[in-house]
Amino acid sequence: MKINEIKNEFLNKNAQPLRSHKIFNNWNIVTKGWYSTFLSSDLKIGDKKSILLNGHKLVIYRAETGKVFCLDAFCPHMGVDLSLGKVMGENLRCFFHHWKFNSQGKCIDIPCGEEPPKNLNLNSYAVKEKYNLIWVYPETHTDEEVLEVPALEGLSDKEICVKIDDIFYRKCHYHITMINGIDPQHLSTVHKINIDMDINIDNSKSNHIDICLRGNFTTDTFKEKMGSLLLGKSYSYSMKYADGCLASLTMMKDAKLFNRIKMPELHMLFSYSQLEYGKVAVRPIYVNSKSKGLLGPFKNWFKLNMTKAFFKMLQGEDGQIYDNIRFNTEAFLKMDRPVVKYIAYINRLEPSIWSQEKIELG
Repeated sequence: MKINEIKNEFLNKNAQPLRSHKIFNNWNIVTKGWYSTFLSSDLKIGDKKSILLNGHKLVIYRAETGKVFCLDAFCPHMGVDLSLGKVMGENLRCFFHHWKFNSQGKCIDIPCGEEPPKNLNLNSYAVKEKYNLIWVYPETHTDEEVLEVPALEGLSDKEICVKIDDIFYRKCHYHITMINGIDPQHLSTVHKINIDMDINIDNSKSNHIDICLRGNFTTDTFKEKMGSLLLGKSYSYSMKYADGCLASLTMMKDAKLFNRIKMPELHMLFSYSQLEYGKVAVRPIYVNSKSKGLLGPFKNWFKLNMTKAFFKMLQGEDGQIYDNIRFNTEAFLKMDRPVVKYIAYINRLEPSIWSQEKIELG
C-alpha cells in the first residue's frame, strides 16, 4: 500500500498517539438515527432499489398501496438480492425461488409447498418520507410520535419549501465534519470573520444537543464591515445535532439589512452516512418556510438559493481542512467547550445493529 493511501489515523501512531472514543469518530459504530437515501420521486409504485448505507445492504420498495418499506437486502434462503424480485401488494417476492416476505420481513409463502422455517425473518426498518427524501432508521419502531425525522427550528408547524443539493464527500468521519459549525475560532482564522461569541448549550435531551452562538461583529476587515452592514451589528446562529448523523443550521437569526429591515431566517440540514472506511457522504438540504401569493415562488427561490450561497461560500475553505485532518482530543482550550460537550453527547448515543462491533454502554 502506498503511503498516501494510508488513512491518517494509522499514521504517527507512536509519535502522536490518538485518543480513542466509545462512539465518537468510531468507524465501527453506527448510531440509531435517521439516514437519508434517495429522492422520494425516484421510487415509483412497484419499484424496488438495493442500496448500501453505512456498510449495510438494504432493499427499499414502494408497495402497491404507495407506502415505502425497507428490509435487509439478502434473501435468508440462499442470499439473492431481493431488489431483483417483485413487489406484490405490500409484500416482496424473491426472484430466485419466489419466497415471499411481508413488509415486516416475515416469510409468508414458499411455492414448493413446504412450510417456512420457524423464526425465518428479515430485519425490517422504519422508513419516513420527509424533505422530498426517503429516510431509514436502523431499527423497527412503531411509536410514530417518538420516532420522527427532526424538524428544523421554527418550521415544525409551517408549510415548507425544499431544495436538495448534490452529495459531497469527506475523507474523515462525519462526527468530525459536524464540529465545523460550533468552532468559533476557525471563523476568525480560516474565514477572517471576527465575532465575539457568547455560546449557549442545551444538552438536556438524550438524543440531541442544541448550541446557539451569538455575538457582535468587529469592523477590522472588509468581510466584517460588510457583515455588520448587511446583517446588523449583532449576529447569531444555532446548530442542532440529532442522533449523531443529522445536523441542522439556522442562520440570520435577528438579522436586519442595513440595521433596519428584518431578514428571513435561513435553514439547512446536513445528512451524513458512511460510504466506506475513511469516506463519508454529506447531503445538504436547504429548507425554509413557504411564501405564498404572487411573489411567493420568487421569495422561495431567493431564500433557498441564498442559503445555498452562504454555505458554498464557506464549503471550499473548510473542505481542505477536513480532507486532511487527523483529529485528536488531547489539547482542548476553554473556548473549545462546545466541541467537548458535543463529543460527550455523541458518546452517550446508542449503537444500532448496523454497527460492526458491540460496546458496553455505561
